[in-house]
Amino acid sequence: MLRGFLLASMPALVFLGLKGVTPFDRWSLNSLLLALLLLTLLFLRFEEGDYGAREVAVVGALAAVGAAGRVFFAAVPGVQPATFLAVLAGYALGAESGFLVGAIIALLSNIFLGHGPWTPWQMIAWGLAGASGGLLAALRRERRLLPAAAMLVTAWGFLFGWIMNLWFWLSFVYPLNWASYLATCATSFWFDLLHAAGNLLFTLALWRPMAEMLRRYRERFDFVYLGEAERGEEVTMWIDVEKTRVE
Repeated sequence: MLRGFLLASMPALVFLGLKGVTPFDRWSLNSLLLALLLLTLLFLRFEEGDYGAREVAVVGALAAVGAAGRVFFAAVPGVQPATFLAVLAGYALGAESGFLVGAIIALLSNIFLGHGPWTPWQMIAWGLAGASGGLLAALRRERRLLPAAAMLVTAWGFLFGWIMNLWFWLSFVYPLNWASYLATCATSFWFDLLHAAGNLLFTLALWRPMAEMLRRYRERFDFVYLGEAERGEEVTMWIDVEKTRVE
């Protein structure tokens, strides 16, 4: 019921804004409400998911590392490992976990860098970057993985900036038209370029070792149910697994 209400609220907000109904004609407020509704829907979806304690732990750890890295590199405009780690999480753990990592990175790091109406938009932007990492799973065993990851993470340097420009445009720019939005994007070009370049460097330097580390970690909590077996067969299988671990 709650999710149905939230889903109905989003087009209602857009309709009221387009009709000029006060206060929803103020797109700074309206866009913030829409972002919060979308995040609430997505987190409700994740809360109902079948996540184990180990998967939650690795999502939290990656988000904490990403937040710490963003704070550490705060003095360098646009350069931080948040986008790289979100996409990596999406590749290694799945699109939903990637979204969680990206969104939580923004939420945690802004405790130190400052919260504001931009926070929900950053959560959505980095969450989408993390979710897009799931597209790389099809290349998991191919040599094209690293070039594809580098291109995707580099592209998100610009895509992230364009999403945040959308928030700025809706909140502070008048009139709202394509010319003013493109002008807003032009002013952020150098920051987006630095973001993309930093993402590329992080990917080339850290993708392979971190992807391998996450792959091994995930293999420890993934299992496949093979059906019932006789007790003797269960013991034999367990002994074989133990021998493999020892070796």
